[in-house]
Amino acid sequence: MSSSMVLTKLQASNVHILNERGFTIAEMLVVLTAFCMLMAFLPLGVKMVLQHNYLDSRVQRLEWEVFNTQLKRETRISTGMTVDKDKLLLYKNGESVLFEKYGSAIRRRVNYTGHEIILQNVASLAFSPRTNGYCITVKDMNGKEYTATVRSFSVQGGEDEK
Repeated sequence: MSSSMVLTKLQASNVHILNERGFTIAEMLVVLTAFCMLMAFLPLGVKMVLQHNYLDSRVQRLEWEVFNTQLKRETRISTGMTVDKDKLLLYKNGESVLFEKYGSAIRRRVNYTGHEIILQNVASLAFSPRTNGYCITVKDMNGKEYTATVRSFSVQGGEDEK
């Protein structure tokens, strides 16, 4: 066999692969349907990305509610308290429980030891004494402010009372 015959047979075998039929209308409809389905879900994905901050604020609100409930419970079972502008010290069962801002969180310490984070993403924390309790104001990283008044009828609150 000559080399030109081998080349011709090789080209003839490739003719079936390289045809000139192009796309049929059915193939075009399948591709168009797949493209439209992808484009239909694109706005949902964009919406989820844009609402990320909204979900964070909902989580922050839930964390605030849990923190507030824990703080009220801790205050109810305490026998005394000291309220400073940025710290709260509760006394119970011979122990002192301190709530203070630490970095961007509020932490709880028992007898000035330990490091229990009880609220995150906090920009500022302020306590102010009230009759039989105190008022707490927390501002989160998004600028939202949360305020609660906590009262305990078993202790007398003050700035320097133990």
